[in-house]
Amino acid sequence: MNTATLTMEACPRCKLTTHVSEKLLLINAASDHPGASPSVWRHGCACEGFSLDDLKPEFFDQGPFIQGLYCTACSIGYVPEFMAKPAPPMYEPSPEGFRRVFPDGTLGPLLQRIADDAESQR
Repeated sequence: MNTATLTMEACPRCKLTTHVSEKLLLINAASDHPGASPSVWRHGCACEGFSLDDLKPEFFDQGPFIQGLYCTACSIGYVPEFMAKPAPPMYEPSPEGFRRVFPDGTLGPLLQRIADDAESQR
């Protein structure tokens, strides 16, 4: 089991670390997770609403419990960014093709196909 001390990342909801501590969290099994909705608190973040499928492989051995972070002020548990797989890229369709939507909301160049984006291959 990977028992490294976690870096205190700010709570994705309140953006503070004052009420954050390490806590053992129960995580969804991969088969029980049909597809978590993206985090409403961190656009493009894979750190909330996650399952074993959403963790990097080196953290699989900790399931169904993982050492994560918990904010007592917001009552949410989450994992640090370094434990989560990157969120898949998002695209906006248009009549001309597709545009990549970046985490800050800006749009990328026009693509004829999503497969033309190198990020879609990850």
